[in-house]
Amino acid sequence: MQYRVLASVGCAAAIAFAQPVVYLAQEASKAAEVLTRTRKAIGGGRIDALKTFALQSSVQRNVGSIQLDSDVEIYLELPDKYARVESTRGGAVLLSGGGATGFNGDRPLQNVAAGGAAGGLVIRMGGGGPMPGGPTEKPTPEQRQQMTQVALRSARLEASRLMLGWFAMAHPAAHADYGYLGEAESVEGKAWVVEVHNGDGLAARLFVDEETNLPLMISYKAPQPRVVTSNAMAPAGGHAMVASGDAGRQPLDAQREEPVMADYTLYFEEWRDADGVRFPFRMRRAMGGTTIEEWTVSKIKFNPKIDAKTFAVDSGS
Repeated sequence: MQYRVLASVGCAAAIAFAQPVVYLAQEASKAAEVLTRTRKAIGGGRIDALKTFALQSSVQRNVGSIQLDSDVEIYLELPDKYARVESTRGGAVLLSGGGATGFNGDRPLQNVAAGGAAGGLVIRMGGGGPMPGGPTEKPTPEQRQQMTQVALRSARLEASRLMLGWFAMAHPAAHADYGYLGEAESVEGKAWVVEVHNGDGLAARLFVDEETNLPLMISYKAPQPRVVTSNAMAPAGGHAMVASGDAGRQPLDAQREEPVMADYTLYFEEWRDADGVRFPFRMRRAMGGTTIEEWTVSKIKFNPKIDAKTFAVDSGS
């Protein structure tokens, strides 16, 4: 089964794979067997020798009527570093707290108390004005500590979700456990289902194509994106949108509200040979069956030399 066939039938196939899971006893040995087979299909010894990784991609994000085109670079340095650098292209859309997000050891790269998003993405439409959590609403030391921990946790979750689809492994910093759940079946074929979790919020299911041994997708739960309207943030009906993939991505006032959880699926498609491994050059993220994010990867580099400044921690974080 080719994953492009699954993608072409859209939501129906996603539901078919997500629902009919035959639950078996948790089998660590079976999970290890599936993951070993998957890593071999992706790159064998190259995956075992993974130390650093770099990716360049364009990303189109859609939440409601808002569309955002970005250039994204991702850097990994195992066992404890991850950086994501995103810049928008065109329009009057700005990302709050620009520069790199991610983590270096147990510290986030971004100073969330200086106007940055607490582990997430704040999109500002229109003109200027202070952002919530800015100079007019400074966080207390306790809030700052909480925001820092949320940013760290959020970055670790996203790094692990991506790495599960790329390399059939969570980020080492997640200290994840793996269990075999069984098989999922659709008219296109069958997939092994591996559950991945830890004690810090990581809970995902990795679906691996039984024919190709390549990752098809991961499924997980996370808060829905939230749109916050503020006259101080944009003129005449402008909107500030907080696209949250994890709790704590809202400004301080919005963080007091309980997030609405949603089902997400991250698809890994168009696998190609590149730099000695196989890699998905197209990715899609869907929320409740609707695509909200599309990645088109232009370049990857396996075990490159990465400038230490890439993982520099903000002195205020």
